[in-house]
Amino acid sequence: MKRKINRLKTLFSLLAAAAAFGAASALAATGYTGSTNPGAGRVQGLSGVGTRAAEFLTIPVGPRAVGMGGAYAATADEISAIYWNPAGLGFIESREVFLTVIERPLDIRYTYGAIAVPLWQGKLVLGAFLSVLNSGDQEITTEFQPEGTGAFYSAYSLSGGGALAYNFSDRFCAGLVVKEVHEDIFGLTQNAVAFDMGTNYHEELLGVPVRLAFTLTNLGTNMAFGGDRLKVSVDPEDIYPGEDVGRLPRSALRQTSSFELPTSFHLAASADILNLGGQHLIAAVDFAENSNQPISIGLGAELTRKINAKSSASLRAGWRFQQDEVGLTGAERLRGLSAGGGYAYRLYNLTIRADYAYRDLGIIGGNHTYSLSFGF
Repeated sequence: MKRKINRLKTLFSLLAAAAAFGAASALAATGYTGSTNPGAGRVQGLSGVGTRAAEFLTIPVGPRAVGMGGAYAATADEISAIYWNPAGLGFIESREVFLTVIERPLDIRYTYGAIAVPLWQGKLVLGAFLSVLNSGDQEITTEFQPEGTGAFYSAYSLSGGGALAYNFSDRFCAGLVVKEVHEDIFGLTQNAVAFDMGTNYHEELLGVPVRLAFTLTNLGTNMAFGGDRLKVSVDPEDIYPGEDVGRLPRSALRQTSSFELPTSFHLAASADILNLGGQHLIAAVDFAENSNQPISIGLGAELTRKINAKSSASLRAGWRFQQDEVGLTGAERLRGLSAGGGYAYRLYNLTIRADYAYRDLGIIGGNHTYSLSFGF
């Protein structure tokens, strides 16, 4: 037992070193010169939500993970691992495709699709994904016309890229995602290149299967809006007040500020605390240091019961504790609470999984998440 615990401590240290090395390599590749600490630049104890670019990247993907309160970086072992921890792709044994739809407040919809293919007897897994956030038509409001001006605008955000996971041994795997991020708001656009990195170490501790994971997400270049809508006509007298310059107006381009991506570092663990024949219970925890809000903690559990040789059903519950809102009262205090379930059916060599989750968003209500995936 002592030998096993010492080996676990040693590999835990190696995982930390691997995560640090991966982060440094990614920073060098992008030319990024800022801090590698996700919390750098944020006032201690205060939320930074809304001060980062492309915050749609923080919308949790996949009902299984959402139902477990986002405590999924260590648990991830199917295709949605592309979002949560690319190292989790190393658990995939067959080709998988995945589509999830997330209903957000104000009729905003987030759609995420992915595919993954294992190679070399599962030692290497390659994947790709595409996500789109579409706001639809939104009415323009102003300070003097808060009920609307009668004019409308549209906005969308998208991200797409590739992923790979490699199994270094039967206990350790690591993964990497490279993605392009694009946003368009009323004709103004911005772009960035970002990386996600993760590791997963799985072992038995006191007879219980456990997993440890480190992830670093949305580490990339800054974003700043540009486009023809920033072009303006400038009167020379505005440049030289009080002087009769005698020149025609000139074209100018407004310059926008640049903002960092919502980077996060996660330390997660999960344990297979019950495995009795047809019943399977997983408990998980996730700690996140975020650039756009104070530290958040996720707790989650999943109970799966085998119905017969071809099908199984799961129930999930979780809670994500965030500190970016204060003064919550009544039912608003349930913010971050989530629950859901899923059903899997095996038809010859095809596995079909359908999942659902509900997540309480506090003041702004909640959102529903649906997904359908196929393994073949």
